[in-house]
Amino acid sequence: MSAPVHETPGREEAGLVIDDLVVDYPLGRRRHRRAVDGVSLRVPAGRSVGLVGESGSGKSTVAKAVLGMAPIGSGAVTYGPARLHEAGRRDSRPQEIQVVFQDPYSSLDPTKTIGYTLAEPLRARADRTGTPLGRAECQDAVRAILDRVGLPPDTADRYPAQFSGGQRQRISLARALIVRPELVICDEAVSALDLSVQAQILNLLLELQQDLGLSLLFITHDLAVVHHIAEDLVVLYRGRVMESGTAADVCRAPSHPYTRQLVMSAPLHSVGGQRERRERREAMTPPPARALPLAEACPFTHRCPFAVDRCRTERPALREAPHGGRVACHRVEELPDWTEPFGPPASTPHHENGTL
Repeated sequence: MSAPVHETPGREEAGLVIDDLVVDYPLGRRRHRRAVDGVSLRVPAGRSVGLVGESGSGKSTVAKAVLGMAPIGSGAVTYGPARLHEAGRRDSRPQEIQVVFQDPYSSLDPTKTIGYTLAEPLRARADRTGTPLGRAECQDAVRAILDRVGLPPDTADRYPAQFSGGQRQRISLARALIVRPELVICDEAVSALDLSVQAQILNLLLELQQDLGLSLLFITHDLAVVHHIAEDLVVLYRGRVMESGTAADVCRAPSHPYTRQLVMSAPLHSVGGQRERRERREAMTPPPARALPLAEACPFTHRCPFAVDRCRTERPALREAPHGGRVACHRVEELPDWTEPFGPPASTPHHENGTL
């Protein structure tokens, strides 16, 4: 029997709240690797928040901590009244939180029909609540959610191998939505897809979020994609928050040197412009230092062209950024003004935070 989820009164309206989250992975006797180091973020009800950073920044570990798939060393993770950091097994997590994983090929059981896979969350909820679930009711729910994600009813009788990557990701999204969640975590949900298919899935996500009032935690390494689906952004590097704010502020007027490098890595429409941007980025990026920064230093020190001695000895706290939001940088007021345009690829869908 799963452990109960503890209650925190008065937090029902807060959505997902992560406070000072720390996650350590053991490396052997008395050794560990800190994957997430004091991360705090909010995903209010009905809002979309992007969590962005390069590989190894701790993005997916944050999601796994919320889902009960990674050990929480310290800090708090709450969803409404549920205190997830005190919950036991994964099956004690509220079904109001669902997830869409990166790889649509490995996230679906190849031996089960799509109908069986989509009905599984419904059966689990029925077992959990003790509410009987009729076969006809289950079939109706499967057909309805398939139609909602743009797939025909006969999809339920087929197997994953009969579908393309984009279709499989629609199925994964249907599996997440069939229990009518309030929050969907998308962990690199479009990164394994072709650009044109990415745009289709992102447009579908935006439509579903607006129609169903979903909250989204959208995790990706692609700033150009997350800019158009997220209203707020949180930028991670080596398990720490470097910058946060609205998507428009962070992408068009980034304050932290790391965020600026991420923006300069986003593709442009023009091939010539892309080449010039790459040359400017390489010119302003120093060779990485051989030794990684100390735990009490800024984690970006060894790659930052503006680092000084203070950066190597003192961890910067998050504070108000010049253009809005928050930033963890000692020298943010001294940095040169940002003039680099932010240009997403032509296949990126439209969002209120940006236009094509």
